[in-house]
Amino acid sequence: PQQQVRMAHQQVWAALEVALRVPCLYIIDAIFNSYPDSSQSRFCIVLQIFLRLLGIFVSSIVLILSQRSLFKFYMYSSAFLLAATSVLVNYYASLHIDFYGAYNTSAFGIELLPRKGPSLWMALIVLQLTFGIGYVTLLQIHSIYSQLIILDLLVPVIGLITELPLHIRETLVFTSSLILTLNTVLVLALRTRFK
Repeated sequence: PQQQVRMAHQQVWAALEVALRVPCLYIIDAIFNSYPDSSQSRFCIVLQIFLRLLGIFVSSIVLILSQRSLFKFYMYSSAFLLAATSVLVNYYASLHIDFYGAYNTSAFGIELLPRKGPSLWMALIVLQLTFGIGYVTLLQIHSIYSQLIILDLLVPVIGLITELPLHIRETLVFTSSLILTLNTVLVLALRTRFK
């Protein structure tokens, strides 16, 4: 029975590994089967070619990684996406939400957050806490430094709640995103250097 459990465990890990590698094959296939639009400017064509080469490079690396490295790659990528999403939410909130009137607007006319001021504050705080905890957990930061990172994500929301002027809120968002970016680069550099 113990060997059957071990075999089932290995089969689950193998299935997960295949599920994580298969999208790369589809990405490479899509890149090779699409062609740049010749009516665009030269800069756009060069940018498209660069992005395609980058996509092929990253997808090829994912295909040849070992199982342990593959899971780490997806863990770090997910942490990076959480950080980027947190920065975009802070940026969106500082540009499109008026806490004084408790009114939020969107470029597409979609309202995802509540209209009442306190509910809006709480929604943003819970959202940023979720992003921060996920980011810290995925990067496995186990120190007081993790609490500072989460506080860094909450500082722009505090600027919104206290109704600071727009230029100060934009500065807070920029500073917060810069700190988060430098932290991500530093953690990834240290993890890849020592392992």
